[in-house]
Amino acid sequence: MSLIFRKVLFVGGLIFLTVDLFAQSEIQVLSLDDCIKIALENNLTIKRSSLDYQAANITLQEGKASRYPNLNLGTSYGTNWGRSIDPTTNSFISREINTAGITGSSGLTLFSAGQIHNSIKQSEFNLAASKYDLITTENDITLNIANFYLNVLFNNELLENARLQLESTKEQLSRTKRLVEIGSLPKTSELELLSQLASNELTLINAQNDLALAHLSLKQSMMIPSSKIIEVIIPNMVVDSLSLMMSSVEQIYQNAIDVRPEMKSAQLRVEGAKMGMKVALGAYFPSLRVNANLFTNYSDAANRIRTIYDNEVKMINEVPLGYYYLEGVQMPVFNAYTTGTPTGQEQFNWSKQWNENFSQSLNFSLAIPIFNNLRTKSNVQRSKIQLVQSEIAVMERLNQLRQIIESSYNDAYASQKSYFASNRQVEALEERFRAIETQYNLGVANFTEYQVASNNLYAAKSDLVRAKFNTLFKKKVLDFYQNIPLTF
Repeated sequence: MSLIFRKVLFVGGLIFLTVDLFAQSEIQVLSLDDCIKIALENNLTIKRSSLDYQAANITLQEGKASRYPNLNLGTSYGTNWGRSIDPTTNSFISREINTAGITGSSGLTLFSAGQIHNSIKQSEFNLAASKYDLITTENDITLNIANFYLNVLFNNELLENARLQLESTKEQLSRTKRLVEIGSLPKTSELELLSQLASNELTLINAQNDLALAHLSLKQSMMIPSSKIIEVIIPNMVVDSLSLMMSSVEQIYQNAIDVRPEMKSAQLRVEGAKMGMKVALGAYFPSLRVNANLFTNYSDAANRIRTIYDNEVKMINEVPLGYYYLEGVQMPVFNAYTTGTPTGQEQFNWSKQWNENFSQSLNFSLAIPIFNNLRTKSNVQRSKIQLVQSEIAVMERLNQLRQIIESSYNDAYASQKSYFASNRQVEALEERFRAIETQYNLGVANFTEYQVASNNLYAAKSDLVRAKFNTLFKKKVLDFYQNIPLTF
C-alpha cells in the first residue's frame, strides 16, 4: 500500500469519525417530562391562554381602581382679536389678548347600588376561571404529548419484534443452507426461506417508517423542527392487574369533579355570571357622585400696574365706567377704589394672577334612572341568559367528564384482559414455534407449517404490544383525570 493511499485513508477516517461524533452530539435524548416541558414552552395555544389570563387580571385591576377618585389636569392657551371679554375681569375689551388657564378635576362615586363591588367580584371570578383555563390547556397538551410519546414506544417495540423475526429467519436460512448442502433438505426449502426473509425485511422497513412517523408526530406536537434528531428514553413499563380495580368508575368520576381545573373554571364562570347579573340590576337604582374642580387663569390684558394699600393689593379701578379713545385706541375708564394708605405699586403679572384667580368648587350629583330606552332591562336579560349558559356549560363539562372516564375505564379494563390473554397466547405460540422449528430442521414439518407458526407468533407479539400500550394509556387517562402525575 502506498504512502499517499494510507494518508488518504487516514484523513478519510478522521473526517468520518468527526462527522459521526458531531451527529451523535446533535442527538437529544428526551424523557416524557422533557417532551412535556418543551411542548409547554412552545405551544401557541398556551401562550394565547396566558394572554387571556393577563387580560383578565388587567380587567380586575381596572375594577379595583374604580373605587378611588379620579384626577385630571388640563391646561389651555389662546389668543383673541377684536371685541372680546377679558377672562380675568369679565369686562369687554377691544384689543388682542393672550390668555392661559389651568384646571384640575376629581370625582368619586359614593353610591352605585353595589355595581362597583359586584363588578370587582365578577372580575375576580373570571380571573380565577382564566387561570384554571390555562391549567386545563396545559393538561390537555400534557396528555397529548403522553399519547405521542407512548406511540413512539409502541412503534419502537413493534420495530424490535420485526427485527427479531428477521434475525430468526436469517438464522433459520443459514441452518437450512447447510442442510441443503448435505442433502438433508431440498433446495425448495432454501428458496422458500429466502422469500420469507424478503417478507420479513419488508415488515421491518414498514416498522421503521411507522417509528419515523411516530417521531415526527411527537416533534410536531412539541413544535420543534423535524430535522431535530431525538431519542426517547424507554422506561420499564409493567401492566399492573390490580391497579385498575382499586377504584370504581363512580369514585374516579367524583374525584375528577373535585380536582379537574376545567370543572373549577366552569363553576367559577357561573359565579361570575351571577355577579354580572347583580351589576346589571344595580343600574335600576340611583347613583351618587361627588366632584371637585380647581381653576385659575391669566390674561396679558390684566398685566398692568397696581397700587398697594397698607400691605393689601387692590385694583385702582375695578369696574369700567366708560371708554375714551387715545390715538385711535379705545381705553377703559375705571372708578377709583382705594382703602388704606398707598404704600407703593407693583406689576399684576402672571404669578399674581394665577394666585388671585384661583377658584375651587365641590358639588354632589344624584342620578335617578327613569327611562333609558330599555338599556338596563336588556342588560339584565342578557346577564340572565349568560348565567343560564354558564350553568349549561357546567352540565356539559360534567357529561363529557363522565363519558371520558367511563369510556377510558371500559377500554382500560378490556385492554388489560386482552393483554393478559395475548401474553398467554404468545407463550403458547412460542412453544409451538420452537417445536415446529425443530421438526422443520429434522425434515418432519414442511415450510408452510413453519411459516404459519412464525407469522402467528409475530402477529401475537404485535397484538401483545398493542394491548400493553392501550392498557397503559387508558390507565394514564384515568390517572390524568384524578390529577395523578403522568409518569412511566
